Parts: sequence; structure tokens; C-alpha cells
Amino acid sequence: MQNKNKVLLALVLAGCFFTSGCTAAKADATVVEEKPNVVTGTVECKEVYIRAKIPGYLTNIPVVEGQEISKGDLLFSSDQRDILVKQTQATGTLNAAKAVMEKAQANVSLLETEYAKYQELFELEAVAEDTMDKLKTQLEAAKLDVQAATSQYQAAQGVISEVNLNLSQTAQYAPCNGTVTMVSSSVGELVGSGTTIVTLTDYDDRWINANVDEYEVGKLAIGQTVPLTSKTYPDKVFHGKIVNVSKNPDFAIKKSTNELNDQDVITYKVKIALSGEDDIMLYPGMLVSVNLDEVGEAQ
Repeated sequence: MQNKNKVLLALVLAGCFFTSGCTAAKADATVVEEKPNVVTGTVECKEVYIRAKIPGYLTNIPVVEGQEISKGDLLFSSDQRDILVKQTQATGTLNAAKAVMEKAQANVSLLETEYAKYQELFELEAVAEDTMDKLKTQLEAAKLDVQAATSQYQAAQGVISEVNLNLSQTAQYAPCNGTVTMVSSSVGELVGSGTTIVTLTDYDDRWINANVDEYEVGKLAIGQTVPLTSKTYPDKVFHGKIVNVSKNPDFAIKKSTNELNDQDVITYKVKIALSGEDDIMLYPGMLVSVNLDEVGEAQ
């Protein structure tokens, strides 16, 4: 009987030891399997929307989607005929206004000369005071005519400047190097002012936008280097540099629950510029993993 009890006691002790050993092993495994501090970012790049500045029919679109272009290349042009008619009319109005202004100025010069002569005679008492008053009134009225004519001439100059500006805007050129990613209209189409005709993408100007929670954002600084990985290229590590840490909150990535009595976790947008040294292209919209545990020193 005593031997039986000893055996049972030994089995119980062995079970307790085994259970505690398993618990310790699980605890150790939990520590080992701690996940890295990684956030997900999205690749973005510079896009420029080239819009029609004035309404009109498109006459030429010399680019196609996928075409590489350089700064200053023609992207599209529209019909100039209506504007050329307005230019002719505005030029005629300008010339007429200039002629009226010059005539008014000549009249003032003539009256000033005549007034000076009569002023000498008036001092010799050879001319009545009424005559001088009449000349003075005529001179003042002529000067007002010059002011009015000058205003008309300046207004005509403004009109011709506006017409010439519209004429120059019938053709739109690339503001930077890039790739034509969308052509939204066709030759012969009537487009309104502000209509997007060509979308230009500069793939050399790419960056990552990542939302980092408030517990981690304070550890980041502009100029720090960041390693980046993508599921598209699992064996490739890309290089980026933090160029901006937003000071305005973006949105909550974790919502509080009444059961846990927790608070919302606010995130801040961090902009990471991609290095031009990487020989593999990350396309806009791709997801990238940003390992905050491996952020380098600020440069």
C-alpha cells in the first residue's frame, strides 16, 4: 500500500513538473516570436494634370499614352481662329484709342502755347481778363480729354494683352519630364476651360506615405534613412529617407472599446522619399512595409 502511494505521489510530481515546464516553454516562445514594429505605406508619385486654359476645339494632340516626354514638349493645341479675329478687333481698337489720345495731347500742347502768348499780352494789359479765363478753361478741359483718352488707350492695351495671352494658351507644353499616363480627349473635340486633356506622371519623383501611430512618431525625424520591403520584390530591400513628418493627425487605426476602457490611437502621415539609386521600379499604389525598428540616423 505504501509502495502504491509512493508511485502515485511520484506521478503527480512528474505531472506538475511537466506542466510548469510547458508553461515556461510557451512563455519563452512568446518572447521569441515578438513581431517587429512594421507599418504599411503606399507608393505615390508626382502627377501633373494638363488642362485646357480656354474653351475651343482641339486641333492637335501629338502625344500618346506611355510616351516619354521632356520639359517643353508640345502636349496639345486648340483652334486659334476665334482668338485671331478678336486679336484683329482689339488691335484696331487699340490703334484708334492711341490716335485719340495723341490728338488730345496735341491739342493740350497747342492751347498751352497759346495761353503762354496771351499771358504775356495780359501782363502788358493788351488782353482782357475774360479772354484769359476762357483760354484757361479750354486748357483745363483739354487736359481732361487727355486723361479720358489715356484711360481708353490703357483699357485697349489690357484687352489686347488678354487676347494675346489667350492666343498663347491655345498650345500647352510639358512643365516637366515624365510619362504620359492618360490622354482624356481626342482631336476635334470641343473642350471647356479647365478640362484635363493630358495626365503627366513623373516616376522619378516617388515617395511613400505611411501612417505611424502616436507612440512611434515621436521617434522619427526628417533625414533618417528607412529600409523598405515589398511583397512584389520579397528579396529586395529598398532605401528611403524621411522628408516630412506631419504635425496634423490623420486618422485612428485602432478604436477604443468600452470593455477595455482604452483610447483611440491617432496616426500621423510620414513621407519617405525613395532613393534614385534603386534599380527596380516601385509603381504607384504598391504597398510597402516600413520597419521602424531599423530606422537609421538622420543625415
